[in-house]
Amino acid sequence: DWGLRALKTILRAGGSLLQQRRAQKQNVTSDLEAELIVQAARVNTLSKLSFADSKRFNSLVADIFTGVSVADIEYPDLLAAIKEVYADRKLVYMPTQVQKMLELYEQLRQRMGVVIVGPAGSGKSIVWTVLREALGRVQTNLIKKYVMNPKAMPRQQLLGRIDLDTRE
Repeated sequence: DWGLRALKTILRAGGSLLQQRRAQKQNVTSDLEAELIVQAARVNTLSKLSFADSKRFNSLVADIFTGVSVADIEYPDLLAAIKEVYADRKLVYMPTQVQKMLELYEQLRQRMGVVIVGPAGSGKSIVWTVLREALGRVQTNLIKKYVMNPKAMPRQQLLGRIDLDTRE
């Protein structure tokens, strides 16, 4: 796909952000369009990168889009619900973990399925369970979960495989 699938996702997210701004009767300028594309690119890409790579990515974006302010997409209702869940569960509020929850939420909005990976004790279960409970408080529809034992099937069957010739 030569990376076009990722580009399509970024353009779709940018278009969605643009429509939201137009629905709010905001004046859409070329500067605002550039800002929204940067937001969409960051949301689509940062959740897939390590901390070191995310710093490099942010540096590249700043070099390419000089003078464009960089801001994350905000979900005030969801953020308030996440804070409530933290308080109810007596968890220590960690901004980096909440950022991962918001990144996961954005990925779930864009994709049919998401795999969360990381070392033991890194907070994977907390991220998805708190997000699921917070979404249950904000949305009316039920959020389904399917937990699978990764050792129950071969890795290729669980995560898929890539054809080196077609990159699919």
